[in-house]
Amino acid sequence: MKTIFITINLFIGLFYWHEVVYAQESAPKEGSDKDTTTISYYLPKNAFSSIDTIVLDTSLHYSQRYDARSADLDATASTMTIGGPTKDLYFNTLTPTFSIGNQFLAPYFYQAKNMPHFYNVKIPYSELFYTMGSQEENYLKGVIASQVSKRIYYGINFNVESTLGLYTNQRVGNSHANGILSYQSFNKKYKLETEYIHNKFRFGENGGLSNDSYYRDSTQYPRQVLAVNLNTANNTLKSNFFSAKQHYNIGKAATDSTANQFIGKVYLNTSYQRIWRIYQSTGPDTNYYKHIYLDSLGSFDSTTITNFTMDFGVSNFYPSKHQYFIFNIGTKYNYKTYYDGLQTYFFNYYSPHAEVILDFYKVIVDGGATYQIQIPNTQSFTVGSNDFNLFGTLRFPLLKNFNFKVGMKLNLVSPQITAYRYYANNFHWKNTFNKQKQLELNALLNYNGYQIEANIHTVSDYVYFDQQVEPQQYTGSFQLFSTKFKKRFNFHRLGSTLMLLYQQSSNDRIIRLPQFIGRSSFYYAFPLFKGALVVHPGIDISYYSAYYGDGYNPSLMQFHLQDKQKLGNQLYADVFVNFKIKRARIFIKYQNVSSHLGNYNYFLVAHYPQQDAVLKFGVSWRFFD
Repeated sequence: MKTIFITINLFIGLFYWHEVVYAQESAPKEGSDKDTTTISYYLPKNAFSSIDTIVLDTSLHYSQRYDARSADLDATASTMTIGGPTKDLYFNTLTPTFSIGNQFLAPYFYQAKNMPHFYNVKIPYSELFYTMGSQEENYLKGVIASQVSKRIYYGINFNVESTLGLYTNQRVGNSHANGILSYQSFNKKYKLETEYIHNKFRFGENGGLSNDSYYRDSTQYPRQVLAVNLNTANNTLKSNFFSAKQHYNIGKAATDSTANQFIGKVYLNTSYQRIWRIYQSTGPDTNYYKHIYLDSLGSFDSTTITNFTMDFGVSNFYPSKHQYFIFNIGTKYNYKTYYDGLQTYFFNYYSPHAEVILDFYKVIVDGGATYQIQIPNTQSFTVGSNDFNLFGTLRFPLLKNFNFKVGMKLNLVSPQITAYRYYANNFHWKNTFNKQKQLELNALLNYNGYQIEANIHTVSDYVYFDQQVEPQQYTGSFQLFSTKFKKRFNFHRLGSTLMLLYQQSSNDRIIRLPQFIGRSSFYYAFPLFKGALVVHPGIDISYYSAYYGDGYNPSLMQFHLQDKQKLGNQLYADVFVNFKIKRARIFIKYQNVSSHLGNYNYFLVAHYPQQDAVLKFGVSWRFFD
C-alpha cells in the first residue's frame, strides 16, 4: 500500500511540475477560485512577527479541513474525534517546562503568540464558521476585526468544539475566546494593546478500548456496546490569560509638514496566566491503574500553574518601513507557581534576551538568544535554572526563482515540571533530572512554491514517559532526521496539495514516529451560473507507515511508550465537495470512506480507534461591512 501511495503521488507531482512551470499562475483561469480580498494579519510569535504577514486565504482550498488538527499539511494523532489530546507525528521541539497536559491540546488551545492580529482593516471584517456531523459533533468558530478609528482597533476570536462520540464516555465540550483592544495616541508616540484569552476543556476519558479485537470485527459489534477501560473519568482544564503591551516611541512625532522621525522605542510588556487541570473518576479503576495511593473509590487530582511576566526592553523595529538593521534587547522577569497535588512551589526567574535582523532585501540574517537565571528561594527546587535558547537563520536567493534558507537552534531546557514532582491518586514521584539538550540544523529550498525542507536534531538527556507511564531520562544522545516536500499545484481547473514526509530516529526505543507520512488533496474546480457558483469536488488521502505508536494515560494526560500494538499502515480517504457562493463557502464531506473496504484497523494512538465513515457538513460566511 505504501508503494502504491508513493507512486501515485510522485507521478502526479511530476506531471504538475512540468505543467505549472509554464502556467501563468498570476493570470487565473475561469473557475480557478482566485479572490481579491486583501485582509491581512500576522501572528505575534516573536518580536519581529509582523514582518512575516499572512494574507487571508479567501479561496476554497482546505475548506473541508475545518478541524485545527488537519488544517495544514502535517499530521497528528488524537484520542478524540475532535477537541481532545493530540500529539504531533513528527519531531519538532522539546516539551515546555511549565506544562501540565496543555501541550497536547495545542491545536485548539488559544495562545497569545498564535492569535491573529489584523491590521489596515479599512472596513469591519467578520467571519462565522460552523460544522456539524454525526455523534452530535459541532464545531463553531468566528472572528471579528474592526478599526474603530485611526487610533483604536479591536479583534475578537472564539471557538467551540463539542461531541458525544460513538464510544462510551467519549464526550467533548470545549470553549475558547480571545479579545484584543489596541489604542494609539494622536501623535503615535504611545501605544497600548491589551489582550484576554480564555480556554476551557472538558472531555470524557474512557482509557481506550479494553479489547481491540471487537472493534476490528465491526460488522458484528456496534460501537456503542464495545467495552472501554474507564466509564466515568474526565479531565477539565481551564486557562485565563491577560496581557498589557505598551511602548513609547523615541524621536520626533509628525507635524503638518514632516513625517514621523522615530529612531526606536521603549517597551514594557506584562502578562498573567493561570492554568489548572482536574482529573476526576468515580468507582474503583484497579483494572486500569496499577497503583491506588489515596482513595480506591474515586480520584480527584488537581495540578495548577500560574505565570506572571514583566518584559522591559528597547527596540527599533517598525513594520511600516524597511530597515537594514533591526534589534530588540530586553530583560524578562518571571514569577511562577506549580501545585503538584500536594504542595505549591514558587519560582523566580530573570531572563535577558536579544534578537537582531540584518535585512539586505534578498539576503536576510536573523538570530537571537535567551538565558534564564533562577533566583533561589526556600520553597522551590531547581528547575529552569540556566536554561538557554539560541537561534539563527540565513535567507538568500540561490539561483533565479530558487530561495534558500538555513538555520540552527540550540536549546538547553529543563524537562516538564510534572516529571519532577507529582502527587495524585495513581502516580507519586520526586525526581531529579539533568537539563535536556537539543541541537537542530535545518534547511529549506523554495522554487515557485515547491518547498523541500530537511531537519537534523541531536538530542541528549531526553526525558520521556516509559511503558509503565513513569518519567525516565535517557542519558545518551540520539539523532532524528526528517525531510519534507510540500506543494500546492494549480493547472487550469485542476488542483492538488501534496505533503510527503520521511523521518528516521537513531533510537526508536525512545522516539517512535511513523517513518513515512503522506497527505494529499486532489480536486477539480468549475464555475456554474456565469461564475456565481464555484464547485470543488475532490478527495483527501493520508497514509502513515506502521510503527509502535504511543499510548495515552488519562490521569496524567500524558502520551507514553507502548510495545503491545503496532499502529499505522493504513490509508485514510475523505471525499468532499466544496462550494463558493459569493462570500459563503460550503463543504460536504464523507470522512474515512476507505473504512468501507472492511479493514478496521484505524489506530494512531494505542486502543483509540479513529472516527468511522461519517458525513459532515460545514459553512463559512465572511462579512465586510
